[in-house]
Amino acid sequence: MRVPSTRLYWRMALYIGAALAAFTALAVTSVVLVASQELQSYTATRHSTLGREAADVLRSRGREGLARWLAREARVPEGVTVYILDEESVDILGRQLPDLYAGFIRRSVVGPAQPYDSNYRPVRLAPQLIGPDGATYAFLVLPNRISLLGNAATTLGLLVAACLVVATVAWLIARAFARPLGELQRVVREIASGQIDARVPQAIVARRDELGALASDFNSMADRLGRLIEGRSQLMAELSHELRSPLARMRAALELEAHRAPERLPERARLDAEIRRLDAVIGDLLRYSRLDAAAPIARRLLRLDELLGELVRDEEVEAGTRGVTLRLASEADLVVAGDPALLRSGFENVLRNAIRFAPRGSTVEVEARASAAEIVVTIADRGPGVPAEWLERMFEPYARVPQPAPEAPGGAVRSDPAQHGAAGEGTGLGLAIARRVFASHGGSAAAALRDGGGLLVTLRLPRARIS
Repeated sequence: MRVPSTRLYWRMALYIGAALAAFTALAVTSVVLVASQELQSYTATRHSTLGREAADVLRSRGREGLARWLAREARVPEGVTVYILDEESVDILGRQLPDLYAGFIRRSVVGPAQPYDSNYRPVRLAPQLIGPDGATYAFLVLPNRISLLGNAATTLGLLVAACLVVATVAWLIARAFARPLGELQRVVREIASGQIDARVPQAIVARRDELGALASDFNSMADRLGRLIEGRSQLMAELSHELRSPLARMRAALELEAHRAPERLPERARLDAEIRRLDAVIGDLLRYSRLDAAAPIARRLLRLDELLGELVRDEEVEAGTRGVTLRLASEADLVVAGDPALLRSGFENVLRNAIRFAPRGSTVEVEARASAAEIVVTIADRGPGVPAEWLERMFEPYARVPQPAPEAPGGAVRSDPAQHGAAGEGTGLGLAIARRVFASHGGSAAAALRDGGGLLVTLRLPRARIS
């Protein structure tokens, strides 16, 4: 068998070996201390003159006198019991021997009742008393609180020793292994939640074992990941800026062409619409890249009920052209701390998505309520919804349902849950931007299928405390 040569292996072996050694030492110490304390009376009785006094009484008074002496006159110390047994292992006072001792006493203390024809007699574990008639009696001293298997105090001492050793080793293992692994788990979760600057503490990286090497490699990976994300965001931002310049020139060229050839107005309108759509995509891409880079957010106190009221009033025009009604139900004085423009953009993207897919003649419901710690805004429509497995993925950039979605009442088809529309209306980043906006404000965005059909988007923001 090949023995592992890793530091963790030898460290664990050291802990276990130390635990066994400590347990053995504590166990032996506890047994010696407890046994010595419990056997003090027993030892004192064995070394006292009590046995000789019994022999004198037996010689002078006989068996009956010895029984009276043992029952009334003998000064037996506390913690022990004195038995005087005849050759049949019967106590002269008629007391029953403990069941645990009975067989052992018959074999090794009293022995069989038979004469000895030789000058050899076996060792007995109790003094022998010889009566005037030649009868032999065993003077047996038994401790009251200890047995062949030990006593309660010894058992308790061993349990305490075991608990101390186990607790110490568990603490050492937790300190050496569980805490570093817990730190690694915490950092992994932070990075997964978007905190790309999270790193394993240097105290763990400095360890000279496999966990330290793992922590160092993990920090290196996190650094590289952070550079890649930062580079991607910078590339998206720079590319967005670079694309807007030729778009502006194309729009100017279209305006000039319109003056030169007014008869080609339909073609110019189509090109102008495509340019505006491309400009919107670039704008959303730039906005998403800025949110992805976790740039500082200018926060100030604002009333969310007023912001939602203004947004619903502004969107009523678009909703009216689609035959959709907007209904707002909001509590008053819903105060949050955040960037007004970003928050409006987040709510606007979700609300426009609901209007776009709501059937003609239906109502899009916007509700806002407050709890002790947060403000919850729900936007619900009666559109075709999305498959259940896409409720989370619909917030990813450019996510598309792989199969065609069913046609909703009123003719709306929701073929792309992450876009504002599938027929050239959205940019594919609306819901992704919304989730990033609310996440950057300490909130969240989630979607669920609505009872009776449609989609329910729940937006949460921390409630601002005004003292």
